[in-house]
Amino acid sequence: MRKYTLYQASRLTKISRYKLVQAIEEGLLTSIEGKGNIKCFILENVLNEFVEKHGDEFRRLTFPSVHSNAIISEDFENYVLREIHNQVVSEKDRVINLLEFQNEQLKPMADQNKVEKERFEELRNIVISAISALPDSKADVRKSLQEKITQL
Repeated sequence: MRKYTLYQASRLTKISRYKLVQAIEEGLLTSIEGKGNIKCFILENVLNEFVEKHGDEFRRLTFPSVHSNAIISEDFENYVLREIHNQVVSEKDRVINLLEFQNEQLKPMADQNKVEKERFEELRNIVISAISALPDSKADVRKSLQEKITQL
């Protein structure tokens, strides 16, 4: 059975030596006491088992710096930085919440306008019936009132 030093295990798994030591202290990874400058050894099968179960938790992911002059591949241009994505999503949520709030504020006003419009139509009908009840001797008054009502 092969055994690795912390340095070798770190290079092999892409997990920092600090994180490996942390996993050993937490009891997630077992090791054998080292000799001399070597702090400890980790058995190959134990390391493989650890990487399968907990590798994603401890693995260090590196992303290219936004400000670096590194060459960006064509595939990378299709992706949005997480920071910008989160800003866009939070702005979208803010706008949705604002629109929902405004909609809730306008609903009572729309209902009130509907009621007022119905009342106006009732009053208009009353006025039209009152004008039509005027005697024929007041035909010129009736005509002028009917013209004013049609303008409303």
